[in-house]
Amino acid sequence: MSAKAATLESRIRQYWDQLSSHEQRLADVLLAAPGQLAMNTATELAQSAGVSKATTTRFFHHIGYESYEAARRQAREMQSSGSPLYLQAVPNASPLGSIMQQHLEKEIANLVNSYRTLDNQQLHEAVCAIAHSRRVVVMGWRHSQTIAQLIYRDLVHIHPDVRLLPRPGDSLAEHLASLGEQDVAICVGLRRRMPVLETAMEVLAERKVPVLYIADALSGKPARHASWVIRCHTDSSLMFDSTTALSGVVNLLCSLVARHLGKTANDYLARIEALHQSLDELE
Repeated sequence: MSAKAATLESRIRQYWDQLSSHEQRLADVLLAAPGQLAMNTATELAQSAGVSKATTTRFFHHIGYESYEAARRQAREMQSSGSPLYLQAVPNASPLGSIMQQHLEKEIANLVNSYRTLDNQQLHEAVCAIAHSRRVVVMGWRHSQTIAQLIYRDLVHIHPDVRLLPRPGDSLAEHLASLGEQDVAICVGLRRRMPVLETAMEVLAERKVPVLYIADALSGKPARHASWVIRCHTDSSLMFDSTTALSGVVNLLCSLVARHLGKTANDYLARIEALHQSLDELE
């Protein structure tokens, strides 16, 4: 899909006043859950809105699509990109208990499938590299930064030089310029990645900085710049992508680094704990 292609919802807003009352009814149904366009045929969509198939065909022509299938392809691309608007299900009357059970089963499946696809050799190499690195930089943007923060929060207890990027007020160049082969970068790139992630990873590769890339199952183009890639399943039965598998794998990764460092990690953590007490920082 072209970056400049108008989305379904923006087209509806643009042409709303030119739509018939039946077309506006169809538009309301689509705005409530645009993702159903990716799943339904024109006949199914018409039935859900209570309009004719002919009305559905006219509607998509009126808002600027060549055909229903062209609109459907765009909706599928929006789903694949991870847009929450297109991932939300059509509102239904399912009992809360049923929704919770489906959600739980999906979360468990994501966790199990992510662990099953871990490459033991890659994981071992990444753990060793992180443990023996001079400096670790952890990078992530948007919702990927939430996972990056988890990594930083764990590693900072066992490694003397861990940095979370990007930092407010700083440029990436100010931090990447000092990195080299003796360092490690951990980059988190979940779908709807910002282009700056791949740019940063390309620079890291050029500087021969080993890169561990943690991503969703598709991983995207940034993976080609990584030394090691960990892919986690993030599909959800509801609107937002699941982070259950990511949290589990990140916990495993950081725990293995601590295990590899052994006494060195324990001694460093003990110094931190002693300072917590002297500074009276924690309850």
